[in-house]
Amino acid sequence: MSAAPNPPSNPRDPRGRIANPSLLGCAATLGSVAVTCVLLFFNASFVMALLTAAESNFPAWAKKPEASQFILFMAPLLLVVIQWMIIDYARSRFRR
Repeated sequence: MSAAPNPPSNPRDPRGRIANPSLLGCAATLGSVAVTCVLLFFNASFVMALLTAAESNFPAWAKKPEASQFILFMAPLLLVVIQWMIIDYARSRFRR
């Protein structure tokens, strides 16, 4: 009598391959980096458009180049942090 083939160690993989945890971690990290880069690109574009549109309404201290550079640097970073907090909340909220 022939023995039945061994069932796959991972039920989600029908070929019986075992996923390498370090490869999955690398893929997750690269995905996070890609999402963060896209968010930073759009956030910087959004903040630059807002700065350009509202420049005439700024107080005197905000019209200095140093202040606008600081805003242009910090606002997209702050937006990315807020967006990742929203993504984390949504993932935890809808996780089964």
